[in-house]
Amino acid sequence: MKNLSFSLFNLVSVFLIAIIIILIVLPFNLINLDQAERIAKWKSEYEKLNYCFSLVNLHEGSIVPSQEDIGKILSDELILERIKPYFNVEDTSLVNMRKYKYKKLNGRFVPKTSQFYFDKFIIAKDGSILSIKKRENEEKGENFPEFFMFIDINGEQEPNRIGQDIFFINIYKDHISALGSNRPYAKIKANCSAIGSGLYCSEYYLLGGRF
Repeated sequence: MKNLSFSLFNLVSVFLIAIIIILIVLPFNLINLDQAERIAKWKSEYEKLNYCFSLVNLHEGSIVPSQEDIGKILSDELILERIKPYFNVEDTSLVNMRKYKYKKLNGRFVPKTSQFYFDKFIIAKDGSILSIKKRENEEKGENFPEFFMFIDINGEQEPNRIGQDIFFINIYKDHISALGSNRPYAKIKANCSAIGSGLYCSEYYLLGGRF
């Protein structure tokens, strides 16, 4: 009887330990699974964006026109209107979405002074949130991007974090690239970590990196 009680105690102990391990490990596995799905979705989204922008460049002569060619000041709305026929959007009016907030990968809010701070957006037909902003840099020319594009692949649905469901692309005169594509791999990887901003995750995941 004593041996039977001891065996039953051991069995219950092993069972409880197994339950505790499952409860600890399962949430991390679910998080990794969710992020793997978002990474796959971003890769697919980037391919579509690259194709659409290549069509803009082919049919319009360039993605970003020169002010001399169009006789207008280049603005975010003008670029959106230019690419509208090739994208899954109806209205290109950038509007303030007060309830929509997003953070860096490390959990910090993006300061309003940052060039990666966006406060006006459009919603595509598939529910994704998009925005475009003129890049603030003194360097000009075909080798430097002129605009940034913001993409939240699952819209207002959480996590709403850069590097998890929010990604960025550089818009050049005649092509696009994921943000971070011109950075060393080590820097890209370090940025796409729990202590990083997540800005270069856009390129890191395209290179096969994992969260």
